[in-house]
Amino acid sequence: MDVTLEQLSGWDKEQLIYIDTRGAVAYHHGHIDNAVLLDDICIANNSYSLDYSKKYIVYCSYGEKSRDIVISLRKMGYDVYNLKGGYREWLQKNVIDLDRNEQIRYDRQMILPEIGTYGQLKLKKAKVLIVGAGGLGAPASMYLAGAGIGQIGLMDADFVSLTNLQRQIVFNETMIHKNKAKTTKEVLEKMNSRIVIKAYDEFLTPFNAEKVVSEYDFIIDAADNFETKFLINDICVLLKKPFCHAGILKFQGQVMTWVPGNSPCYRCIFEEIPEKSSIPNCSEAGIVGAMAGIIGSIQALEAIKYFSGAGELLTGRMFVLDGLSMNSRIVEFPNKNVHCRVCGKNADIRSVMENKTEYAMNLCRIEEV
Repeated sequence: MDVTLEQLSGWDKEQLIYIDTRGAVAYHHGHIDNAVLLDDICIANNSYSLDYSKKYIVYCSYGEKSRDIVISLRKMGYDVYNLKGGYREWLQKNVIDLDRNEQIRYDRQMILPEIGTYGQLKLKKAKVLIVGAGGLGAPASMYLAGAGIGQIGLMDADFVSLTNLQRQIVFNETMIHKNKAKTTKEVLEKMNSRIVIKAYDEFLTPFNAEKVVSEYDFIIDAADNFETKFLINDICVLLKKPFCHAGILKFQGQVMTWVPGNSPCYRCIFEEIPEKSSIPNCSEAGIVGAMAGIIGSIQALEAIKYFSGAGELLTGRMFVLDGLSMNSRIVEFPNKNVHCRVCGKNADIRSVMENKTEYAMNLCRIEEV
């Protein structure tokens, strides 16, 4: 009843029909060449309509669940076999764009129907820029590297300090006084040598924003001050680059994503950079390290979802988490702000260089990097 890929190599391919039993979502994200999808309803009702003159090779993910279907079909008189090792076995021998190391490394997410082979290949081709290599940037960068994002850019001119180690999990005591972007690059390269990591030991400014941001497909806002957050928003909107914003303070965090289209941007919601000292920073109000890990990980998840097409992004919505009560809510922002200065009807921000004085840095930080 079971048949291996090696045995199938000697069979007449014209007489073989592969049947995928993993479901429509998994099939859409990758399947054996020319395989047909066996409808879930047919499986549930045990109702099949096949050609008795053909040989059928049935497969699931690992070649186990499909065996019961093969037994049912054989009882009905069909010439059918179960593919030993299933789709995963075929994948390891036939996907030329992912080598053996990559197939093993990313196996646990490639088997997810929402990602699959095609989703993993999209991640491999993706380029993500992380602005800020601190509390949010550390977990985001590590999970994106682990997921196989093809190129990750890290932008931060700051240096590792002892106070960072409470929440910036990419660093350790031997890295104090070293540049954060370069140090994170070294860590990620040891974690995944198959991807490209670029370090920018400088802050994002109106002078370098267009050049750097234009090189990437998705931006992670892991910045520690409002000036940079508004700069990220404005340059991404102007260049039509999707990005994920996040902010953390005390036991609270928030996340939203913007993609070109009709969803409101960060400036649509918050409009202007707040006055200095109007909002306490983390050195004043404090931050629990685990909150940075949770929110930074959600940012990485948004990027993975964007490239793979899995699930729903936080566009037009803001996820808000209270870590003390573990209450979370989604705040809906269904429409753009018509008065938004960068994407509104009468927007006056057409260049970050022309608007450069607004992004001038001060010492008001919302997360000490």
